[in-house]
Amino acid sequence: MTRDAGAPHETLAAVGRSLGALAPMLATLLADRSVSGERAMHVVVMDPAANPRTGSFDDAILCERSFGEPSSWEADYAWYARAKGRVAWREQASLRELLARHPERLRDDDIRVEGAVCDDGWVVAASGAQPWYDHAIAACTIALIRAALRHARETAASEAT
Repeated sequence: MTRDAGAPHETLAAVGRSLGALAPMLATLLADRSVSGERAMHVVVMDPAANPRTGSFDDAILCERSFGEPSSWEADYAWYARAKGRVAWREQASLRELLARHPERLRDDDIRVEGAVCDDGWVVAASGAQPWYDHAIAACTIALIRAALRHARETAASEAT
């Protein structure tokens, strides 16, 4: 599901392209039950232009997508991904960093498992696999979004000349 949270078309296209590119990698990873017991993954991408001090979390979700077979999941991985994303977005920090170095910034009802990455304004949360894989998938998603945005800029620049 993609929400137009006021993000430019180029950003929405880059996120969509990145999640599409992620799908084959996730298919391979999720096939291994030691990585994801339910072969599940839900990814939430936050709008980098949204401000956690002035906006609502729900309105700041740019896009979210499930991989695997959500109808067969016993756990609500979308809920877990959103819970991770909510903390990382609010604090503008990766959950791994918050848990290891800044636990005082966590509230009593905050989720306490890694799997949300904050990098230069981008916040992506993932849930469904082992927490260290959730973190890696979130980080990979940000790298793919940045690559897709650069690709779009480079392509536009070369077409303009």
